[in-house]
Amino acid sequence: MREYRYFTCDVFTDRVFGGNPLAVLVDAQGLVDTEMQAIAREFNFSETTFVTPAANPRHTACVRIFTPGGELPFAGHPTVGTAFVLASTGIADGDLVFEEGVGPVPVRIERAADGHVVRYTLTAARLPERGPTPPEPAALAAVLGLAEADLAGPGTCWSCGVDFLVIPLASTDALSKARLDLARWRSALDHYVTQKVYPIARVDDSTWRARMFAPGVGVAEDPATGSAAAALAGWLARRSGLSSGTLNWEIRQGEEVGRPSRIFVAADLERGAPTAVRVGGAAVMVCEGVFRL
Repeated sequence: MREYRYFTCDVFTDRVFGGNPLAVLVDAQGLVDTEMQAIAREFNFSETTFVTPAANPRHTACVRIFTPGGELPFAGHPTVGTAFVLASTGIADGDLVFEEGVGPVPVRIERAADGHVVRYTLTAARLPERGPTPPEPAALAAVLGLAEADLAGPGTCWSCGVDFLVIPLASTDALSKARLDLARWRSALDHYVTQKVYPIARVDDSTWRARMFAPGVGVAEDPATGSAAAALAGWLARRSGLSSGTLNWEIRQGEEVGRPSRIFVAADLERGAPTAVRVGGAAVMVCEGVFRL
C-alpha cells in the first residue's frame, strides 16, 4: 500500500469555510496521471494539486493541477493555496517558483511588520490575451438565464493560459440572479474556444464581483477563480484607458455559493497594455491526512 500525505486549505479568504477549498498532496512522486485524476474526483474540490520535485533545481517544485474533470495548465487558487501549504508546513521557505503547465509561476510571500503572512501573490506566467469573438449578447444572456438588457456590453474571451468568456453585466443584482442554463450553454458554446463562463459586475472602479461556471470540467460554480481574475486584468486594463502605471482591483466571488472570496489583482501597464499581472490573497489551513492507495 502506498501512502500520500495531504492538506486541505481554503484559499482567497482569511477564515475557514470561506474562499475556495483546495487539496494539496505535498509529495506525489509515484502517482500516474490516471491516479491523480481519480484522487481529484475523490476530493471533488474545484482543484487538487500534486507536488513533485522541480525539473529545474532553482525552482521550488512542479505543481500539477486537476479538476474533477481534467488537468489544467494553470490556476490561481491552486497556486496560491499550494504556496500557503508548503510555506505553512515548513516544506518550502521564502519566495517560491512553481513549474506549471504554462511555465514557471513565481509566488511572493507578503508579510506584515510582525512577520505574519498576509498574502500570497503569484505573477502570471503569461500576459492576458484576447480570444475570438464569442456569440451575440442575446445568446450569452440566455446562457445565464438573463435578459439582454441585463448585459453591460458584449462578451469577450481573455486568457492567461486558460480561456474564460467574460460577460459584463449591468448590475450586481443581475449577477446574483444569473442561473446557468445548461441546454443553452451547450448549444451556444459547444464549438467556441472555451465553455468557462465568467460574468462580472462593477461595484466601483477598483472593485468587481464575479462568478464562474465550468460544468464541462466538473465545476458547477467556482467560489474563487484566480486564473480568471488574471485574465480579467486584460479587460480591465483596456477599459481603464490608462497608458502606463499600475492598476489594482479587488475581485469578490463566491457569495452566491456561501463561500465569499477576495482576490487582489494588479497589472503594470506600458502603452496601454499589461506588462505584468499579479494575483494574490490569503489562505487558511483546514485539515490534513493520508491518502492510501
